[in-house]
Amino acid sequence: MLVIVSRLDIGAADRKWIEGIRRDHDPQRAIIDAHFTHVFPFAFSSTAEVISHAATIAASTDVVTFQLSKAAAVRDATAPRSLVFLLPTEGELEIRRLHDRLYSGVLAPMLRADIPFVSHVTVAAFDRNDEAERMARELEPFNTQGKLTAMDLLEFDGATVTELHRFQFR
Repeated sequence: MLVIVSRLDIGAADRKWIEGIRRDHDPQRAIIDAHFTHVFPFAFSSTAEVISHAATIAASTDVVTFQLSKAAAVRDATAPRSLVFLLPTEGELEIRRLHDRLYSGVLAPMLRADIPFVSHVTVAAFDRNDEAERMARELEPFNTQGKLTAMDLLEFDGATVTELHRFQFR
């Protein structure tokens, strides 16, 4: 499966805080660093077409400045669990526009219209929603500022992630 993400360009203290939460509560912590997912896992026959499409989008995308300052518990749309998201209160519109632009052209058929897009960084997963809600409440208040300077096309086999291509923003 392929996936397109942007890793967080944030300060060391914020990275330590986020990755500390993930270490204790996110089963994907050992697979990939904290990130925004722009295109969720999908199968595609031509990686070259995906690279070309993503390169075109990245070439016209400015660096995104964001602020994470809200946490939310969200029921996972694809598994019987609840997640804790850190949500952008600044930069959300730019991240949403990037998501929408990526799901055009060759990736248009990959869009899951049944799952609403929410810009987020996942930091935890729980079997019970009340546990996720408790953690979301306990995390606030916080303020993490950062930038998205690139996006990565990754291959995910269910256990490991391989970076196939990095696309710098302008």
